[in-house]
Amino acid sequence: MLDIFSTNVQDLSLGTVVLNLALAFVLSLMIAFVYQKTHKGLSYSQTYVVSLVILGILSSVIMMVIGTAVVRAVALLGAFTIIRFRTAVKDTRDITFILFSLITGMAVGVNNYPVAVVSAVLISLIVFLLDKINFGSINRYDYILTFSLDKEKTSSDVYESVFRQYLKKYDLLNINTRNGGQVIDLTFNLRVLLNVDLNKLVADLISITGIEKVNLIMAKNDIEY
Repeated sequence: MLDIFSTNVQDLSLGTVVLNLALAFVLSLMIAFVYQKTHKGLSYSQTYVVSLVILGILSSVIMMVIGTAVVRAVALLGAFTIIRFRTAVKDTRDITFILFSLITGMAVGVNNYPVAVVSAVLISLIVFLLDKINFGSINRYDYILTFSLDKEKTSSDVYESVFRQYLKKYDLLNINTRNGGQVIDLTFNLRVLLNVDLNKLVADLISITGIEKVNLIMAKNDIEY
């Protein structure tokens, strides 16, 4: 019968503790590297990457401290309720990597080295594979194009000839007027034809009288309009 008031912990030698911490560090570093290499978007944070490494090591220490002692586990859970994380996690993928790092460290902390190493390596390979094939993307060649159009200098559809030359498809995402309706700010979602020179596309738009402030950026795969 399990004694829930037991405070016995696993008897760990100094060598085992050092080995666990070293292995947790190496695996957490690998996880952070995978996150860094597969990250997309503008919300990259160096402190988050460093935190992934530290979290993996700390979770290993936690499991070594807890061992089989239920009382210690409950006390530790109570201590965690005091902590307040001020930084909001904006991407669900970031939460996944936090869990990845924590579970890997926990596996090392309970001396389950095969599970820790094999799962960390295989999951990292899976992440690289999904990133390589751009899994989950609806439109793999999307770009966001923005420019301003002065109606006094040119017609409002002057850009369409350029679009027909370079694009497979385009959708108007946003339109905004300025200067009493004289200037129109346009935002388009683009799907370009294969082997299109994007620099030439931008240059042709800039060369049109009345079009200015042309910007072309790669669209994030999960942008919501």
